[in-house]
Amino acid sequence: MTPTPTVLRVGAGPGDPDLLTLRAEAALAAAATVVTDPDPAMVALATAFAPGASLLAAAPDPAATAALLAGGPPAVRLYRGDPWLHPQWAAEAAALAALTVRHESVPGPAAPLALAAASGVAVHHRPRAVCATLAPLADLPAPTDPGRTLVTEVADLCAAAAALAAAGDPALPVAAVGADGVTRGPLAELAAAGAGLLVVGAVAATTLDRLAVP
Repeated sequence: MTPTPTVLRVGAGPGDPDLLTLRAEAALAAAATVVTDPDPAMVALATAFAPGASLLAAAPDPAATAALLAGGPPAVRLYRGDPWLHPQWAAEAAALAALTVRHESVPGPAAPLALAAASGVAVHHRPRAVCATLAPLADLPAPTDPGRTLVTEVADLCAAAAALAAAGDPALPVAAVGADGVTRGPLAELAAAGAGLLVVGAVAATTLDRLAVP
């Protein structure tokens, strides 16, 4: 019989309670300790779904975060999006293993993909797009192929679009999902303020509803 994990590493999607999986909800309800990044949406989820748990902030040092989790089982490490896409997942897993703490990942919707879908922005649709790359801005390839969708979360939508336009094809369509909704246009002409999500490629020129029409 497989031992029961004492730490569940839970993906919470983009922070929308309606997109929390049933297993994630159950894990939070049973937790004595919840450790999360200081993201307002994640803190709100933990407060709502784990009202009896001790809520702790994740440390910059993965070993310190692992120690917080090991000290309060059953514990949940709450991640925005999916655990496997979080930049600290591998280091925190290694730190938990070094403490001989049993842990298991609970998948959640990848936050950028969920945000795009909820906003009516497609990231994959044949024949317009045959693949999608989800990565930080610095790790994206140059945007030159309209059939390859690029997806990234950025702190400055306009500046990021300008950087991508300079590195690739400035005429490629882009959809920017920000606080004010969705803005579309060519990469070189995008005018969208603030932080948000960029989707670059042929599919960014239209909406999911229009894509559903033959």
